Amino acid sequence: PNKHVGMAYSSNLCMEIVQNMSPTICLQGDMDIESGEITLRKKSGDMVVCNLGSINLGKVHTKERIEEVVPKLVRLLDNVIEMNYYAIPEARYTNKRYRAIGIGVSNYHYWLVKNGVLWETEEHLRMADKLFELIAFYAIKGSMELAKERGKYKLFDGSDWSRGIFFGRKVEEIEEDSRANGNFLPWKLLAEEVREYGMRNAYLLALMPTGSTSLILGATPSIDPIFAKYYKEENMSGILPQVPPEIDKFFWHYKSAYNIDQEWIIRAAAVRQKWIDQSQSLNLFIDPEKIDGPTLSKIYQLAWELGLKTVYYLRSKSVTDIEECESCSV
Repeated sequence: PNKHVGMAYSSNLCMEIVQNMSPTICLQGDMDIESGEITLRKKSGDMVVCNLGSINLGKVHTKERIEEVVPKLVRLLDNVIEMNYYAIPEARYTNKRYRAIGIGVSNYHYWLVKNGVLWETEEHLRMADKLFELIAFYAIKGSMELAKERGKYKLFDGSDWSRGIFFGRKVEEIEEDSRANGNFLPWKLLAEEVREYGMRNAYLLALMPTGSTSLILGATPSIDPIFAKYYKEENMSGILPQVPPEIDKFFWHYKSAYNIDQEWIIRAAAVRQKWIDQSQSLNLFIDPEKIDGPTLSKIYQLAWELGLKTVYYLRSKSVTDIEECESCSV
């Protein structure tokens, strides 16, 4: 949305951040002949900073709760930008110019099974479409309301936001999508308010990995399907047995990542991407004994054809892994 002032050359390590970036340039160097001191004048480039927060979909998934929680999360992350300590000057410069944040989710798979929806179904795609439109709408609205109070970000004028283009699409097209999925959200009205008041934040949505925080919450990680119905997580604290939320109640609704057709992971990501201005930390899961090179190539080609910006890890089972019956593992 901010291509008027730069270009996104790459993503970050986790592949969900897609923002403008540029190198710091040395303009002039002067040396004091007597002391040998060298003074450099530099022009700061754009150094992207991750100001991230996630929504627990096990707790927040209705329209009413999203409308309540998402604007508060926008405000919280904007406060982080203001209160943070910046060890690197370029980080402070970029953060204050763009005020970029990244709102993501955790407990996605639990949200599905809690609603009685299996991963490999069209109902999954319909639900994801409605949910992520709601998150996007109230994130933009929250940033616009914050701009009324605190001012718009410095580079707003000329951005896609200022021209009524959200997620690379005209707002008229977006409103048609909203009618089609049953949300009926007033996107045209929101676009008019954004034009008038601006946006507090240049970037809003980025689906980051939440592996560590999900362990603390007892949630399924980020947008991933569960790794297994039972497994052991090893970290610096020791070995921790892990099961998905309410496994006793939804045992047969959960399907582990390696048993899911990966095309359904790609298709779900494509639906979500419609409502994300940055990208997704999207993992793929394969069993080397059950997939060949051409099939894997088709999966990546499908991701490109459906408009995904990035993928994250290609996670594979070791050929030495012991095959285990999932129905006997809990």
